Amino acid sequence: MNLTMPTTFPLEDFLAFGKLASGFFHPLLSQENFNDPLEQQHHFSMAWLAVQYRYRTCWESNEDYRAIIANAGELWKEWASDEEQNYLVETCLFRFYTSALSVFDSFGFCLYFVGNGVDGTHFVSVSEPRKITLNATKNEYSSAFPNTGLSYQLSGLLTDPKFKEISAIRNIVAHRLTGRRTIRTCGGKREEHWYVPGVGDTTTFDPDMVQRHFNEVTRLLTTLTSAALEFMRRRIASPA
Repeated sequence: MNLTMPTTFPLEDFLAFGKLASGFFHPLLSQENFNDPLEQQHHFSMAWLAVQYRYRTCWESNEDYRAIIANAGELWKEWASDEEQNYLVETCLFRFYTSALSVFDSFGFCLYFVGNGVDGTHFVSVSEPRKITLNATKNEYSSAFPNTGLSYQLSGLLTDPKFKEISAIRNIVAHRLTGRRTIRTCGGKREEHWYVPGVGDTTTFDPDMVQRHFNEVTRLLTTLTSAALEFMRRRIASPA
């Protein structure tokens, strides 16, 4: 694989997971795969690849955000009144938060097809991919493999406060409206926030704003990848 990934991506474990999981599908160039009307192997491999694409987009968005902030004019830095600069910042943030949630949506989609490959009696929505959500994946793993670390991690992901914060921001900016940098002075102290109606102004606006959420994406992804790899190793060792 020659895709360049940031050093923060759990590449070794993710590649190992992908290799082991591939063994539960028909080989890519096999006749069985070509004749599979559900395209299970293709859905799995493209979702697996999407996790990497979306994560790299998050990383690139963080780098772009830092550069945009650093190169902004003094008028925008002081008053945020340059609408062209606001557009550049907001476009960068839109790309980051939509990609951040997509990292986990794609991983959940990937895991759903893995679950079906391991146990064909569950995960019946492989015939209707539009029904496959991260929550659906969590529910199926909790039902089919209730006492596994992967089931626990999927449940924990959806209740993690930082994941819920990222998800809330993404759902608003992707479907309803844009955010806005706000500046106010309180008691002689200047405060800057990225205000998204429906989320509030709890997100401090500074050059590290995206980095903080990127660190959380990395944390959650690394933990989920480790659990997915351990799940595959255990299924191969004890397939029953």
